[in-house]
Amino acid sequence: MYLKNKQKALSPLIATILLVAVSLSLAGILYSWSSQNAKETTTSLTETTQKWTDCGAVNLYIETGCRYDPETGISLILMDQSTVAIDENLTMTIIDNDNNIVSKNFAPNFKGKAMAINDSIFDDSEDLKGLVKPLQRIRIFVNSCPDKAATTISCN
Repeated sequence: MYLKNKQKALSPLIATILLVAVSLSLAGILYSWSSQNAKETTTSLTETTQKWTDCGAVNLYIETGCRYDPETGISLILMDQSTVAIDENLTMTIIDNDNNIVSKNFAPNFKGKAMAINDSIFDDSEDLKGLVKPLQRIRIFVNSCPDKAATTISCN
């Protein structure tokens, strides 16, 4: 005669408890990661939106009367009609008559709404000398807003 074992094993109960515990742990880890990721994305989006707003308010232009001499360098007046303060470096890109390109970074130093640009504002202005006259194009922009540039067609 065969004896039937009437005891139920605890294995299915323990397995179920462990399965629920592992599932809850994974859910907690996923929630923690996704909430941190959402916070970083929101912060990044806010900063980008602020930058776009600031770039939209940048309004630079070059006064007529740009002068260039291969011996003494460039001389022009940059006007700022922006509704935001320009507190980061500017870049000036020059294309001469032989299509040589020179770029210089410099700190803004506006007196009121105008800034005189000449060799004295650059740390090293030697590469601005010896360009071929007339200069075809001068483009000045805030480094973080290159699409909002002041441009002149020629400089004699």
